[in-house]
Amino acid sequence: MEALKAIPSLPELGPAQLLPRLGVAASFPFNRFGLELTYLGRNAVWRAARMLGLEGGEVIIPAYHHGVEISALLHAGARLRFARVDRAGRLDVEHVRACVGPRTRAIYVIHYAGFPQPLDALAEIARECGAFLIEDCALSLFSRDGARPLGSQGDAAIFCFYKTLPVPHGGGLLMRTAAAAGLAPLAAPPSLPALSHMAGSMLVASERRFPSMGKWVRTMAKAVTHRVREQARHEDVPVGTQEFDPAVVQLGMSPIAARLLGFTDVEQVVRRRRANWLLLHERIGRPEQATWSSLPPGVCPLFYALEVDDKDHALHLLWSRGIQAVDFWRVGHPSVPRGQFPEVEALRQRVVELPCHQDLGPEELERVARVAREALEA
Repeated sequence: MEALKAIPSLPELGPAQLLPRLGVAASFPFNRFGLELTYLGRNAVWRAARMLGLEGGEVIIPAYHHGVEISALLHAGARLRFARVDRAGRLDVEHVRACVGPRTRAIYVIHYAGFPQPLDALAEIARECGAFLIEDCALSLFSRDGARPLGSQGDAAIFCFYKTLPVPHGGGLLMRTAAAAGLAPLAAPPSLPALSHMAGSMLVASERRFPSMGKWVRTMAKAVTHRVREQARHEDVPVGTQEFDPAVVQLGMSPIAARLLGFTDVEQVVRRRRANWLLLHERIGRPEQATWSSLPPGVCPLFYALEVDDKDHALHLLWSRGIQAVDFWRVGHPSVPRGQFPEVEALRQRVVELPCHQDLGPEELERVARVAREALEA
């Protein structure tokens, strides 16, 4: 049986997440009418572009991006113009203004790791040129800019739930004014992969908490459900890739996974993530090596962004110690001109994603911080 990562990059599904939270009001974005639940966040990007009529128009988008959102926009027929992002992960407002032209139809904003971009200034530019404002909150679920939830100001907002919550898949699209634009309704995905993923996540979580018993239960479950798991793998649509697959763009979120969203204790998720980020920040003790050197009020951090001189060495060291760090956005979309954005290229070569999610406790975070310090000293 494969070895478990002692400290995973994402939260696992535990029994508490299967219990409904009675008498608790839903939080943003789940409390907004018209939230469309897609299978993947990239599906939401494509649908937003189609609903806003961006085909043939120009979209100003950050040069620092994952890449799949670029593919989704291009597939929807948009033309792209890339804007500068500085070494602190902040979209350059003046460069965005300089990029505006007669064909500008939208300004696309990415809130990295939960940290808000300068929305007021960007919204003003959008109003001045008659363009839409699109907020990409795939990395920023439950974050706020002051009192305003990220995703609440744009003409369209994109979400990705499985990065923050223990669900097998799921994205969201929230439009300020809905427009079907002739799009086909979302189709339900096969349910078996979702059930298999959720069961596996629960077994992994139990093994982390109760190593001896949990390992035995997981071994027995794998033996008994071998054929079911093979069928689930055959039907599965992968998440987290850099590929945009038009064949699955009309898939919605499975009902069983969507149901878990309503069981989320949002206040606890935000509180734990903030406390964990702050503990890592203190124990690593190198604020100059953090892309974001402080945690503003309202931010729900997706991860701790540590900048290292030798990314390959740091990742190898972390992985060898059982810490599932992530090589964050090393490669962007090939349509970005090489050498035009040196600050972005530096971020791609230096940023390592350290886990700080709600499942982690002080002892695990102390281990992450200790290995991170070792990586910085190497």
